Amino acid sequence: MKKNHYQLKSCLFFCIVLFFCESSQCEMKICGDNHGIFKTIKQLKMKTILNLKQYVILLVAAFAMTSCLDSDDPDFQVVGGGYIIQVNNTSTPSFFPMVTISANEPMSGGCQVSNGKTNVSLKDIEGYAKQAVQTDASTQILLAKELTEVTGQYTIKAVNGAGEAAESWFSLSASKGMGALESKIECGDDGKITAYFKLAEEADYYYIFLQKDSYDLSKYGSKYWSETDLKKVEPEMNGQYEGYYKLVLNVSDLLSSSSTELASGRYKVIAAAAITGTNYTNFLVLQEGDYDTYTK
Repeated sequence: MKKNHYQLKSCLFFCIVLFFCESSQCEMKICGDNHGIFKTIKQLKMKTILNLKQYVILLVAAFAMTSCLDSDDPDFQVVGGGYIIQVNNTSTPSFFPMVTISANEPMSGGCQVSNGKTNVSLKDIEGYAKQAVQTDASTQILLAKELTEVTGQYTIKAVNGAGEAAESWFSLSASKGMGALESKIECGDDGKITAYFKLAEEADYYYIFLQKDSYDLSKYGSKYWSETDLKKVEPEMNGQYEGYYKLVLNVSDLLSSSSTELASGRYKVIAAAAITGTNYTNFLVLQEGDYDTYTK
């Protein structure tokens, strides 16, 4: 009964997250489950994906609201989710888990995440006082493995400052990877983006992301196209990009009308492709391609 009650409370926790997401982003209706936090129930073309920092705030807020529902439940709790990154540095693709873990108290005693075959290297998310961590991609990419090694159920084990432990779990599932993404992207000082894509085998959607770094969970702006969308564009007939689909847009096109103004700084404009679940934000496997930089 205790386990069932905790699972029920976990569901309620995510429902509260959904409520806040819907309230804070009126142009997107967001939902989620223990498999990840990047799901929607309504496809809204060419809209930005919610910034990770907003998710962290919502997770912490939901923890605070649910903590008073039953005094029998543990005071210290953690939750996590994510997706799989595909890397094509060699002729054979490799993969690593890209996850975020949040707690209702600082994880001062550390946090460990593993599926028994792959251990996740974690780093603190700046500004969240050890209440949120994510995959350290610069380390994890060196540990990339076959797809079967990074799928499955991951166990989260975290310890707070008082030495109290909390455990939770989430699953990453994918039965296949993609063909290598062939892309080229250029971004001028004026924010004009010229992107070239070739279709990648098994990819469901193609993206342009605005990120601070490669393999960053935070998307400061984004736009997506299905294979059908790309095929509406006449492919290049000659030159070095023969057979590529050419897209021309501006950095401002990546930003949602409800987003706050883009902060000054240096960003990466990244071409990407993904195998998805129910819709374009439900990444199962994400592959990044070429990128250029943009400075505001």
